[in-house]
Amino acid sequence: MNLNLKGLAYIVIATLGFSIIPILASLGLSSNLSSATLLFYRFFIAFLFYLCFCLIKGKKILLDNKKDYLFIIIGASIYSIQCVSFFSSFEHISSSLGEVIFHCYPLFILILAYIFLKEPITKNKVMGVLLSIIGVAIVIYAPWNLMEIRGIIYVFIAAFASAIYMVYSKRCIAQIDTIQLTMYLSFFCALFYFIFSAGSGEFEIIKEPNIIMNVLILAIFSTVIGFFSFMKAISLLKVGEVSILSLMEPIFTIILSFIILGTSLSVQQLVGTIILLLAIVIYEKSPKQRT
Repeated sequence: MNLNLKGLAYIVIATLGFSIIPILASLGLSSNLSSATLLFYRFFIAFLFYLCFCLIKGKKILLDNKKDYLFIIIGASIYSIQCVSFFSSFEHISSSLGEVIFHCYPLFILILAYIFLKEPITKNKVMGVLLSIIGVAIVIYAPWNLMEIRGIIYVFIAAFASAIYMVYSKRCIAQIDTIQLTMYLSFFCALFYFIFSAGSGEFEIIKEPNIIMNVLILAIFSTVIGFFSFMKAISLLKVGEVSILSLMEPIFTIILSFIILGTSLSVQQLVGTIILLLAIVIYEKSPKQRT
């Protein structure tokens, strides 16, 4: 396995940050907040953290190339569509089913990365991706009789948008300073969600201390740390590697649920975890391109 170890460390941190989201949801993360309102607070708080960091450290806030603003706005729009579609799918199908379908996105990335980034498609990559989907399905299996076509469409849109976002980020915005990049992405995502939630009449100011605390934890761990690490990983690794390694997220969710919530680990989850890890090893054994 010939991975960039720094990139590997960043994607592990990112998946740890993202994996805490279902646990916060179990603890009553948002109460009756709409998804768009919750996402607004998540990204706006993250934006404030990044802005304060830049001011304290004396880092540049404005970008050198004005064209980069357009690239970031496009990236933020794609990412926002992914999040809205993903959360909307849960109104029509179970969260477990949505997770399984969403984690098919490495298949889309395999194709898009081949077309736009010239990352080769190998037998090991195809085997690794297919095996990873089976592993995710086993880890978070849920009854499949709760399917609505609208929910399936939403989650496929989310998966495809996620693949487009990762390939687009690698091609267009991965070279921008990561702190600046995540700050602006957070700002434009927050703006998108504010307009969306206010326009639909769902926006509200949170007042309950426990919800404020949970939203702060979500913003810090999943966005300030997780989102930053995710963007850093994209700049250091191939997008195919990022996509396959990010499938560790359900594994971390299970482990953290066991530690924080005391939930038991089933044989089914352990088997699925082993399959996922095997899929990552097979994928990473693909021949590397000479540079």
